[in-house]
Amino acid sequence: MGRHEQPLDPRGGPLALFARDLRGLRRAAGSPSYQRLAARTHFAASTLAAAAGGKRLPSAAVLAAYVAACGGDVATWETRRRALSAELAQRSELSELSEVAEVARLAELSEVAEVAEAAGPSAAASVSGAPAQLPPPRSLAQGPSEAGPARDVPAVVFLGRRHLLRRAVGITGAALLLVTTGAASAPRGDAETRALDSWFARDAAIPARYRRAIVAAGTACAAPQVSPALVAAMLKTESDFDPQLSDPAADEYGIARWTPRVLRYYLPEGRQDRVPRPPLDAETSIAALGRMLCTLAPQLEGVAGNPALNLAAAYRTATWVVQKENGIPDRIRPYTDRVRSHLLRYAPEHGVCLPYATAESSYPAPCGRAVAGSPAA
Repeated sequence: MGRHEQPLDPRGGPLALFARDLRGLRRAAGSPSYQRLAARTHFAASTLAAAAGGKRLPSAAVLAAYVAACGGDVATWETRRRALSAELAQRSELSELSEVAEVARLAELSEVAEVAEAAGPSAAASVSGAPAQLPPPRSLAQGPSEAGPARDVPAVVFLGRRHLLRRAVGITGAALLLVTTGAASAPRGDAETRALDSWFARDAAIPARYRRAIVAAGTACAAPQVSPALVAAMLKTESDFDPQLSDPAADEYGIARWTPRVLRYYLPEGRQDRVPRPPLDAETSIAALGRMLCTLAPQLEGVAGNPALNLAAAYRTATWVVQKENGIPDRIRPYTDRVRSHLLRYAPEHGVCLPYATAESSYPAPCGRAVAGSPAA
């Protein structure tokens, strides 16, 4: 007998309501076990259970598989998912704006406190009565004031800046994904070209016209195993960067060898209402690859082996296959060996620090630090 699902948090808001109704759909279908649902889909039982867990909104692909396996109306549920996604995005944006405002407020208070300390005991008057005549707070951007030597910027300012920078990295990747269609043909300046090239080895044979889209796809989320070099390595393995690839027998097309009915669920919101028809746009295909890798990454947490290569294996087969095997299936190893070979060639060279944190990177030796199993510098 399967384990009972955890009760939903009544304070979970619209996500909990969505999950409650998904569970109701499964009950209406006769309460099939998640193992049985997994057998009807290409997703693992744990992934399907998480869809109705009320913790996060399932992807379009997972929701479609869950609903179809329970005999529900996929289109109706997808419409509801999109509406909820927009609502959650709006809430998140408001929360982030509030957080930014709070960091700015704390920074300002710290600056005022710093000035008050420099002003001496007279500043105490602001607590008991009339405000003391303090020198005007200097702008953080102005550096040291003219009245005295430079002082350390309050720690809260640095903490806020680091926090906002980490958010900016993810936001930048997501924003780049929104503009990748047609990005290859847009003119690039020398500074942008150098910035894009910094993500790869100097001699990486990656077509320049796709580098912007590849970097956007590889930086679309915070998962360290999702990287521009991995995206490029997979494209090289899948098609040798050929946007015109056509394999009707396997129903795979384009630079990322997408199956159109699967690609549909990794297109931007508003373009998932129909299955795309070949030929498939290269930049759109690359952006969708980044979305899929970001979707699969949390589903493969805890699976043995190299996280980046596990992602590549899941893309070539299915998430549940890699989960069931607890790693890369033997029949897929020739594919992942080729991905690994390209990844080692495309990853930034030893001694060249990457433009992001590398502590958890799947690169062989980020920033020149020796890593077990990596080639010698």
